[in-house]
Amino acid sequence: MIKFILDAVFIVVSFILAYFFRFRILLFVSPPGTPVLDQYVEVLIFIMLIWLALFKLIGLYEEKRFSSLIDELALVFLGVSLATLVMLGMLFLYREFWFSRLVVVNAWWIAFFILAVVRIVLFTIKRRLRLRGWGIRNALILGAGEMGQVLAAKISQDRTLGYRILGFLDDDQAKRGKTYYDVRVLAEVAAVSRLIKELKIEEVIIASSKFPAQKVLDIITECERYGIEFKLVPGILELIASRVDSDELGGIPLLTVSEIQLKGFNALVKRATDILLSVLCLIILSPLLLIFALLVKVTSAGPAFIFQDRVGLDGKTFKMFKFRSMVENAEALFPELAPLSETEGNIFKMKNDPRITPLGKFMRRRSIDELPQLLNVVFGQMSMVGPRPPLPREVVKYTSWHMKRLRVRPGITGPWQVSGRSLLPFEEMVRLDIHYIENWSLWLDLKILLRTVPVVVFGQGAY
Repeated sequence: MIKFILDAVFIVVSFILAYFFRFRILLFVSPPGTPVLDQYVEVLIFIMLIWLALFKLIGLYEEKRFSSLIDELALVFLGVSLATLVMLGMLFLYREFWFSRLVVVNAWWIAFFILAVVRIVLFTIKRRLRLRGWGIRNALILGAGEMGQVLAAKISQDRTLGYRILGFLDDDQAKRGKTYYDVRVLAEVAAVSRLIKELKIEEVIIASSKFPAQKVLDIITECERYGIEFKLVPGILELIASRVDSDELGGIPLLTVSEIQLKGFNALVKRATDILLSVLCLIILSPLLLIFALLVKVTSAGPAFIFQDRVGLDGKTFKMFKFRSMVENAEALFPELAPLSETEGNIFKMKNDPRITPLGKFMRRRSIDELPQLLNVVFGQMSMVGPRPPLPREVVKYTSWHMKRLRVRPGITGPWQVSGRSLLPFEEMVRLDIHYIENWSLWLDLKILLRTVPVVVFGQGAY
């Protein structure tokens, strides 16, 4: 409600500022007779109601739609642009609705700027309040497996997410009473109704795909009965839901799974965007690339660059370019270190890998070692955004559903890098990649690129 009220006020303010900008500053394009402000104020209530109705229509006041501030700002831009186009259309079709077109155009950028600042301020205030314990929701996680533990770790590390996890529920007797990331396994899943009342739970998160469908339906029914929100971590079938269409064959209902988004024209658009962005980045970052090439060369023995075999689109192997961040004979030492991997699954991750040089550690934390891959993007072997390219020895261990990661070009950055990087287990990384493939859009690529910046700057989850 507060956003609705603030929007109403600042839409009017934006048009008043647009009037003064048009008729007091842009004097060189002023008409012979300047209209008085009262002529505009009389119709501002009508204009404000149109804008608010359009904002409501596109879902700008549905808080649950926004996974990040970037999502909300994008929708603000869409709403302001749509409202401006509607007004320009009205001016064209309805001549008696007298209004300066330049005032409307100026109101477009002024309104977006003001409403975006309002969102940023409100977002900052909300984060500060959550850090002080305000607006925190009590939650239960159903399933104390790998996914449940990842969720608990993320929530415990970031209070601004707005959750307080009061416990796990799991039917595995071996986990009963154990604690993961300061969250205790309280009871079996059947106790959910009792604990909702006892602990004043406001949200239930189902973080396991191993529960039978009937049990999940029972849990959802209980949540609805008590007016409790619930969320589910999607399994592979839920991940492809966006591509499912209903059909019938001989009167029997069927579900048809359509092709992935990154085909045909969409693939062409993504490739054109990749070429444009990679060439632009290479031009801008060329001094930085030269400096680090020299630093790598003078600080340790060996070449400045390495050309590593990676698996890309449709399982084809290519040479991926990187700054060398390890000692020269790093691959020869791998068999000794393989059993010490700190990540479950088919990838090797070790926080204090002895093969990494001091400069290499810095470059990895800031992802500087990945910058030469801009050349791989230019050559068509990689994309700016996509699943990270695996090593051949990792792909050998893939199951059939893991292979879906190879249906698109690998990326310099991707969904896992903005969601935890080295902290994520392999299965969750694959789940994020498949979600990206199933739901690709240019906006999703842009959002991942924007979210990559703070992750790289602060070195979150990298080693």
